[in-house]
Amino acid sequence: MTNLRKYLGYVVKAEQYVCCMLLVVMLVVCFGAVVMRYAFSKPLVWSEEVILTMLIWFGFMCISIGAFGDSHIAIEGVYNLFPAPMKKGCDIARHLLLLSIGGMMVYFGWQIFHINMMKRLPATRWPQGIQYFPMVFGGVLTSLFSLLNLAECLTGINRQGGEGKHE
Repeated sequence: MTNLRKYLGYVVKAEQYVCCMLLVVMLVVCFGAVVMRYAFSKPLVWSEEVILTMLIWFGFMCISIGAFGDSHIAIEGVYNLFPAPMKKGCDIARHLLLLSIGGMMVYFGWQIFHINMMKRLPATRWPQGIQYFPMVFGGVLTSLFSLLNLAECLTGINRQGGEGKHE
């Protein structure tokens, strides 16, 4: 499983790189749109659609990155009061819940993507489905990463070398 985590780590590094590039492009497009609108009175009509599409991709990719690192928000004040077996049960439930959410993202995201592929965005004329496919993409990766975390939790494998993530 450590080899699988290593290879999936490369996928996450690529995602992080793409997210950084998306942030830079969004910043440049937004800055350009503001300058064009206020300095030249010629707004970039396509800028909002492009920024929104990139922001959607950014958001769903960040969800999967968080799932890989198991770094989502957690209420650890109460969790830390539990005995070790109860902590492991909570961890298993957490991974199963995230796995099911990822599965629902794939299932419903694919339906929404398919419905909207025939529609066009008004300014760019891009297929509207590109704003919904990130849900499928992020859902697949979130499910895969959650499954890996679940398997590591069940087998007692820990990335830091201990017996439990929070111990």
